[in-house]
Amino acid sequence: MIDEFYEDLLGKNIDRERTINLDELGILSHDLADLELPFTEEEVWKTIKKLPPDKAPHLDGFTGRFYKACWPIIKSDIMAAVGDFAGFEVLNAAYITLLPKKEEAEQPRDFRPISLVHSFAKLITKMLANRLACRLQQMVSPNQSLL
Repeated sequence: MIDEFYEDLLGKNIDRERTINLDELGILSHDLADLELPFTEEEVWKTIKKLPPDKAPHLDGFTGRFYKACWPIIKSDIMAAVGDFAGFEVLNAAYITLLPKKEEAEQPRDFRPISLVHSFAKLITKMLANRLACRLQQMVSPNQSLL
C-alpha cells in the first residue's frame, strides 16, 4: 500500500530515449583529484567541532556532543574508519520511516517519510562538502548562482 502510494505520487523511473553528450556542451572540466586525498586528523576534528551538539541523534544514536566529548577515546577508531570510508558500502544506506502527520493516522498520505542516516555518513559528507565548498565559485557559472 505504501509502495503504491509513493509510486503514484512520484511516478516510475523510466529509461530515456535520448541522452545528452555532456562533452559536446563545452563545459570546463575541473581537476578534483584532491577530493580523494586522505582526510587529516585536523580536518576531521574541525568538522566535528562544527557539529551541532544536541541536534536529533542520528540512526546510530550519536550526536555531535558525543563526538566532541569522546574524541580522545574514539579518535583512533574514527580516523581508521575515515581512512577506509570508500570501502563502506553502507555509507549511502539509510532507513526510511514514516512519521504520522496527525493523530490516528491510517492512510499513507497521513504520514511523512523521513530518512535516517547514521552519523558517520553525515560526518564524511560534511568533510567532503567542506573540501568542495572552496571550489564552488570556480565550478558554478554566474548565471547558475545568486552570488
